[in-house]
Amino acid sequence: MPEPRHWHLVVYDISEPKALRKVHKVLSAWGKPVQYSVFRVRGTARELARLRFELTGLIASEDRLMFIRLCPDCATRVTVQGKDLAPLDLEPPPFRIV
Repeated sequence: MPEPRHWHLVVYDISEPKALRKVHKVLSAWGKPVQYSVFRVRGTARELARLRFELTGLIASEDRLMFIRLCPDCATRVTVQGKDLAPLDLEPPPFRIV
């Protein structure tokens, strides 16, 4: 049985502009930006641990990084309004019928 995937909000506050750009680039590959320093990322616990490890190597000790896991019930209650934001998909289909 595959490991479950959950939605997370990744929030950061980084003071160094160079590190800020690197963190934004890494998170853009993993998820979708919600606001300037907030991303939504869907992954397994193992994937999120790898992402946390990768980001920790980019930031300084005074910078802040927060991962907030949304439980499935909480994810169903997320409302989305605004340009280019889609609702959270709880379980995308495992395959596509063509």
